[in-house]
Amino acid sequence: MKNVSYGIDFGTTNSAVSFVSNSHTPELISLNKNQHNTIPTTIFFPSKNTQSPLFGDQAIDAYILGDDGRFMRSIKRILGTDLMNSSTIIQYSSMDFSEIIKIFIEELKKQADEYVKIDVKNVSIGRPVRFSDDDRYNHKAQDFMEKIAKNAGFENITFQYEPIAAAYAHESQLTEEKLAFVIDIGGGTSDFSIIRLGPNNKNKVDRSDDILANTGVCIGGNDIDKAFCIKSFMPEFGSKTTYGGQGAYDKILPVPNLYFHSLAEWSKVNMMYNYNNITQVKKIFNQSNAPEKYRRLVQLFEDESAHLLLNAVEKSKIELSDKEEIAAMLDFIDDNPEILLSKKEFESSIAKDISYVERKAKECLGLAGIDANKIELLILTGGSTEIPYVQEKMKKICPNALISGYNKLSSVGLGLGFDAKKKFG
Repeated sequence: MKNVSYGIDFGTTNSAVSFVSNSHTPELISLNKNQHNTIPTTIFFPSKNTQSPLFGDQAIDAYILGDDGRFMRSIKRILGTDLMNSSTIIQYSSMDFSEIIKIFIEELKKQADEYVKIDVKNVSIGRPVRFSDDDRYNHKAQDFMEKIAKNAGFENITFQYEPIAAAYAHESQLTEEKLAFVIDIGGGTSDFSIIRLGPNNKNKVDRSDDILANTGVCIGGNDIDKAFCIKSFMPEFGSKTTYGGQGAYDKILPVPNLYFHSLAEWSKVNMMYNYNNITQVKKIFNQSNAPEKYRRLVQLFEDESAHLLLNAVEKSKIELSDKEEIAAMLDFIDDNPEILLSKKEFESSIAKDISYVERKAKECLGLAGIDANKIELLILTGGSTEIPYVQEKMKKICPNALISGYNKLSSVGLGLGFDAKKKFG
């Protein structure tokens, strides 16, 4: 193959790579030889520095099987935060987060290069409309990611908004022009674009006249999981309980929320397993007024098993898509607690976040000056748009639009291939 370019969707939860060569149509690459078009954005660093890191499903399997090492997920969420210039301990040494992300991007490039059998230097990388709600970090994040891509072996690097990329993937299926509203709810962000799509537009390099508005907000699937975890799971680990009051002058105090909120977020879990936190959690346990529950929190720290809790949260969220009630068995905790969960409770836990996503989506319509009733095609992409409650809320925004869920989990990756084709020929 000659003149090959990649489109890389480096996602919070999953990632995808597409390639395009010469005048061919972009194609998605099966990653990790698993016959899927996406790979979980996960890395497992074995404790021995003589062993190579594992990626995707292999990383998840190593962690679940209890291999000794460091498991990391949702590393994209450090983009747009002050963690971009921070480090963490990997294989008993300090490693910058930029190096960790580079290792993952290198792996994507390695697998893709093996597939196309050349060393590809051109890439279009997806980015959220906003990496951060803080403008200082929002502008720095793309530069940070561009430097990582160069260090990973790319030379010609361009970026495209993820909802625009998703629109390009859907445009390849259209036979007539449509006014489309793209709602992309990924793992870390929700992004919105209003764009004119059609068969006569898809080969245009400059689409600025077709793109009517872009907005975004830093709320995504991880935030949905966190809200569900805090409301429905963490009370079984001692949240909202108290400690103290057991001596003559001791005050009764609420247990700190910090531990529960940080352990409920994929990107922060690894940083919680340190000596100071474990010491403090054990100290509170000795004064706990709900020791049977708080003991479970101590075990999460001692076993470094909060990832298993978050896996259970995610699994429960998926099961509640088509069931009204379920029982989640936490068999990685010594006393095997069982938590009864309902769809109504789940929807209540995420209502505040989804309401904010709705407001931002409507803000995009306002920026475009478009009446919601004029939208002809509503493109829903990203894993969280699979949630019935989320689907219902998003569909109500554009009541007259046809709904498209084509390639929901990999449309951004495929669309970035179309973007690469336009920019690199």
